[in-house]
Amino acid sequence: MDTVEADLCVCPLSAINAVRHILNRFINLVISLVCLPSLVYANDIGNTNPFDDWVCNEQSQTLCHGYYLQEPLPFPGQTDQYLKTLPITITSDQGEFRPDGNSTLTGHVHLIEGNRQLFANHATIHRDPKKTQAIDFIQADGHVKITEPDMRVDGTSAAVLVEKNTQVIQDATYRLYDRHSRGTANSITIYDKKKMVLKKASYTTCAPFQKTWFLKAENVDLNKKTGRGRAYHTRLYVYDVPIFYFPYLDFPIDNRRQTGFLFPSYGSSNRSGIEIGAPFYWNIAPNYDATLTPTLYSERGLEFKGQFRYLLANSEGEFDAAILPNDRKYRTFKTQSLANHPNIPNNDPRITALNTNNNREFLRAKHTTRFNEHLTTNLLYQMVEDDNYFMDFGNTLGTASTTQLLQQGDLLFQAENWTIQTRLQQYQTLHPFSGPVITDVYKRLPQISLQNSYLDLPCGLEWTTQGEFSHFDHKKDPMTNTAFTVGDRFQLRPGLSLPIGAPGWFVKPRIQADFLGYSLTRGPNDRATLLANTNRLLPIFDFDSGLIFEREFSLQKEPYIQTLEPRAYYLYVPYRNQNALPIFDTSYPGFDYNQLYRENRFTGLDRLGDANQVTLGVTSRFIAEGTGRERLSLTAGQIFYFKNRQVTICNPQTNSMCLNQEYPNGHTRAQSSFIGLARLNLIDHWSLSGNAEWDPYQKQMDKEALGVQYQPDERSVVNLGYQFLRRNLVDPNPITGVAQRLDQTDTSIAWPLTQNWRVLGRWHYDLHNRRSNETLMGIEHQGCCTAVRLVVSRFLEPFDNTRPNNPRRYAKAVFLQFVFKGLGGVGNSKVNSTLQRIPGYRWRDNEY
Repeated sequence: MDTVEADLCVCPLSAINAVRHILNRFINLVISLVCLPSLVYANDIGNTNPFDDWVCNEQSQTLCHGYYLQEPLPFPGQTDQYLKTLPITITSDQGEFRPDGNSTLTGHVHLIEGNRQLFANHATIHRDPKKTQAIDFIQADGHVKITEPDMRVDGTSAAVLVEKNTQVIQDATYRLYDRHSRGTANSITIYDKKKMVLKKASYTTCAPFQKTWFLKAENVDLNKKTGRGRAYHTRLYVYDVPIFYFPYLDFPIDNRRQTGFLFPSYGSSNRSGIEIGAPFYWNIAPNYDATLTPTLYSERGLEFKGQFRYLLANSEGEFDAAILPNDRKYRTFKTQSLANHPNIPNNDPRITALNTNNNREFLRAKHTTRFNEHLTTNLLYQMVEDDNYFMDFGNTLGTASTTQLLQQGDLLFQAENWTIQTRLQQYQTLHPFSGPVITDVYKRLPQISLQNSYLDLPCGLEWTTQGEFSHFDHKKDPMTNTAFTVGDRFQLRPGLSLPIGAPGWFVKPRIQADFLGYSLTRGPNDRATLLANTNRLLPIFDFDSGLIFEREFSLQKEPYIQTLEPRAYYLYVPYRNQNALPIFDTSYPGFDYNQLYRENRFTGLDRLGDANQVTLGVTSRFIAEGTGRERLSLTAGQIFYFKNRQVTICNPQTNSMCLNQEYPNGHTRAQSSFIGLARLNLIDHWSLSGNAEWDPYQKQMDKEALGVQYQPDERSVVNLGYQFLRRNLVDPNPITGVAQRLDQTDTSIAWPLTQNWRVLGRWHYDLHNRRSNETLMGIEHQGCCTAVRLVVSRFLEPFDNTRPNNPRRYAKAVFLQFVFKGLGGVGNSKVNSTLQRIPGYRWRDNEY
């Protein structure tokens, strides 16, 4: 069809729009496939009718600078069953009526059939002369318009087959309001309000004044019943330039799932080369689906990924798998590493882990079943074929440094007063070639834990019980082939408390008895220090108390409530020498705010710290009286010790540096570090949180953390973070074992340049080592009917002990994603997971 000048509502170009127009065209020349929306066009795709239902507003906050205004429905809110009972009504300026023949209507013809309407200049009503003189079909001509809920079709003429509930419109222009889509066709046939068949048609979700992208097809079927559109012999145009040809194309016209190919994904990295994927979605059933994605890596080979999801009456789960047969780059890496590893002995697991095939495999299974209100089971199983998998395929510093994969199954029983959990747990420990020696984790096969609580005993008493039985297993040391100590552990801790309180105060004295017993098979290295059968019985007494004061005041004419909440917590645990007990799952996490009111300074059960101490703390909150929102919270606290701490994880008899490593500030101090916390939301759109740990003896900060976020709206966010640890216990020096210093900043931003353009970035910088840990830069364009995201990332390789005298290397990647709104996305699925590392970032993929 010839393009005809249309009488459209055209938004005037501003200076910003002119600059944006130039920028759009420039990027379109640099990247030929970039699909950015153009500015205002006075012509539409074969449109011969004005879009009088489009409300144009240059100041609108919508991406299209306008919106569709649907024709009012004759009977809004009525059910289909009621509408079928209504007669057909027809009005016009004048007409010639024949009860036994054809009737002719002229001028402002208006037909109403339920919520379907027809408008035309002229109409001829044909009756069936052989039956009941009922209307057989209606022929309409001259500026024909047919409207239904969420749909409108304009044309030069139309035939309405009443009995067959079918309409045929010639030289048509249509709109699907619920999908923000429109198009043209030589003819459109509408069957029973559920299906549309278009001949020589076009389809787009762009606004009437835009032609950024559109489809042209010989035939298009739009089926509202299935929620899908099918196009045959289709060409995808961008700025009137054909860029793809599809013999057959299946696309959504609503939010339902449907089998078919998704748009391809692509990216590039210095670890795998160019990456191109072609995902296929399989809608197996309403409660089953699968996505199969063959992905070609230019430097590795062809990988096959798959995801299967299911949802049953009481169960749900997901399976993810990937296999890359005969990875070429990994084969070369193994050959070079096995031939030259001067710093690693041959029996090291980092070397023996390379004695596998060249296939790269990954599997993850998640499952949950709720049998009834009391019984639930959960399963998580993860595994990889080789220990270097995440080093090659992780796209962030966190995933690339993965060395433990959890494999766990739980059976949970919950009743009114009881909770019983049975768990099978182990980890697949990975030993990447360039990483440090990683210690395997003990297996729990099984772990049975129970908790009960009776909170309504006479005299206000409360009874609680914690118990656990665990069998710990461990494979032999891969370096020495020496067996580890394994065995059973049983723990029981009953407790009795008497909480007393009223508005403004509370006290809670409590006494517990902690029993821990072992039955061990000792490893050769532990026979001199551990007993085969040993136990521990210790009382625990604590007394928690607090006051709550409130006062009302006003700040900038807004009423507030301020609280003052002093708290005192006393803890007493006598000392017992526990060096004869093994260490299965216990560690010392270091001192922080959580230690102030905990009954054990260690995690796990193998050690119970001795204590004779009192914690004094205070919290003050500022609460907006009208909304109940907490605007400011300040907390401070400190522990005062009445005796020295003696229990340690390591054995001071065999390690003279044990106490200094575990208590670098000294275990004989009478006071702990001073802890302070703050959260501030006093100013709208701003939030601030911080914590600090002050050493009163050395007069220095041991820990500092500060986070500031400014988010004036959902499109804009700026995050500033700082963290300092004088001794980072989770990152010890791989050679000396001494906790290293941590001093780093984390800055991120997602900020609009215009209504359509937004810059993205994140910079994680190590001040102590003077290097960037992770850098992310990107730009995003959100148009009326298209979007594009370009992201460049770089992160420090997590391990590199093969080059001890050289700087650490960086992994680099480029991700590119295009989105044709209402049709699909073209790009890399890793874009979303990468950008989610910007706190407060939100993707507006369904906005128009």
